[in-house]
Amino acid sequence: MVRPRRQNGFSLVEVLIALAISVVLLLATMMALRSSFETYRRTAESVSTNVSGRLIVERLQMMIRGGVDFLPLPIGMNNSVDSDTISIQAANGTWTTVRWDAATDTIRWEQGADSWSMLEGVTQLVGGAGAPVSPFRMRFRDGRWMTHATVDLVVDGNGVTSTDLDLADVPEMRFVGSAMPRRVAWGE
Repeated sequence: MVRPRRQNGFSLVEVLIALAISVVLLLATMMALRSSFETYRRTAESVSTNVSGRLIVERLQMMIRGGVDFLPLPIGMNNSVDSDTISIQAANGTWTTVRWDAATDTIRWEQGADSWSMLEGVTQLVGGAGAPVSPFRMRFRDGRWMTHATVDLVVDGNGVTSTDLDLADVPEMRFVGSAMPRRVAWGE
């Protein structure tokens, strides 16, 4: 009696099925990794914009608190000024101007003959439409002495200084802070 020969190994159909399953699993893994990396990039870019904007607002608040004189002054009987610039005189007499340049969408720092960009992508367009809001609002007493200042920066996350992680869908961010000079707070 002749016995049928027993095969050792897999048939061609079994190998093809195993290969197809492996390909599907590898594609699923690659898609999950890609999605994870895109989420990481989006988060990193958002955090970078957030930190930059917050640092600038906090620095300006510190300068306002320590400032002794401020420009621009209100015109006429108006005790408040909405402006694209704020100039702050420090206790040592040094003037620093922070200016929103609408043409380049930047916040610029000017001190003496030096000038540099602090933050890019500052659009001042809330929700991306309408008239831009002024980045600086100052209230004065007696038309001369600033009592309060608000910094309001609207930053388009896509316009911020580029990094290797840039994406085209970083959301708009708004940074608002207010401060009063110490001399006002302490009643000097």
